[in-house]
Amino acid sequence: MPVLGVRAIDQAALVLERAPKGAKEKIAEILRPSALQRPAQDLCLLFRLPASALSLLDDRPAVGVALERFIVAGHLAEARRLLAHAMDKRNAVWWGYLSAQEAIRHRSVEPEHIIGLEAARAWINDPTDANRARCKAAIAACGTTSMAGILCFAVWLSGGSISPTPLRHVEPKPHLCGKLCAVVVYLASVHFDAGRYRQYLRHFLSVGTEIAQGACPWT
Repeated sequence: MPVLGVRAIDQAALVLERAPKGAKEKIAEILRPSALQRPAQDLCLLFRLPASALSLLDDRPAVGVALERFIVAGHLAEARRLLAHAMDKRNAVWWGYLSAQEAIRHRSVEPEHIIGLEAARAWINDPTDANRARCKAAIAACGTTSMAGILCFAVWLSGGSISPTPLRHVEPKPHLCGKLCAVVVYLASVHFDAGRYRQYLRHFLSVGTEIAQGACPWT
């Protein structure tokens, strides 16, 4: 994704204001900073950091820099959470989905969990409220502690009303989807081999970084 200067951003913002709806979405995508360019300190406020990890943010690095520092220092849990919160919600769910799929190729899960994961995949392909509702319906069969169930819950909390009645619109807290996707990545690491989960987590962090760089699209 290109990095724009201040003047270019101002010009694009003016065009955005005057553009029709379809063009506005494309321009907004260009203006939005990539996951790895976002300020890491702001995102790290969403979860607890040990002092040794916090000290790595003293110079207010971007997510990409902070992520590398966390991984080198062995702060893999912090790296996982940071990356999931930095991504947009669709990419975060995609990361969780790919991690879960790789894990279940190593060790199978119940058929209901496969159905739940594919419901999440359908939402990634077409993030409509109808597909989001299908994910919510799949949670009961998958359970709320499984990779599939948590990923479906993440989709349900990705945006749109979560109210049980159409008479009241209630939006989920914006950080919850990323938080749950980070949990799915952790569970996928443990699913391989709980004794060596850190090895697999490093692999999944590499996959997540590729997604954030646009190198692993869902299409």
